[in-house]
Amino acid sequence: MKKFPALSRTRPAAFTLAEVMIALGIVASVMIGMLAMIPHAVRSIKESNNLTIMGRIAQELISNIQMSEWDRIDEDYKDKRIPYDNEGLRFEAKQGQEPTYECRIELLPEQVSVSKEFEYRPEHLRKIKIAVEYIPGGTPNKDPLIRKKNTKTYNFLVANQNKLKVQ
Repeated sequence: MKKFPALSRTRPAAFTLAEVMIALGIVASVMIGMLAMIPHAVRSIKESNNLTIMGRIAQELISNIQMSEWDRIDEDYKDKRIPYDNEGLRFEAKQGQEPTYECRIELLPEQVSVSKEFEYRPEHLRKIKIAVEYIPGGTPNKDPLIRKKNTKTYNFLVANQNKLKVQ
């Protein structure tokens, strides 16, 4: 009788089908979770961009008001509506384009009270309200809740530099 060498009972270095399927299931579930987060991230980036542009528009306008002649502020800015493009620049009506933002300027006529001891009349200190609205498609949304969500309001105080007395 011939003697056969002992057969090796060790497995070759490979994965079984069950191990591969479990690994694929784990990877697929993680990928689905990550894909579900993409719309939230895009929305967050868009909202952040809108807030940045709205702030830049308001800051530009208040700078323009501060640099203008005090006696012309009402004439130049009172109840003005100014359209802006998607980059926050004044809208120049080019064919096929619509404004993306609209800025409304309101010059409030009331006296400004800085503290209990100091009240300023409008000829010395003005309160200015600037509302910047995101209007995709060039027209404001008809739903007041969406309009409120798309609008950011800024309040500023502007002093008449010519009326300040230096002692």
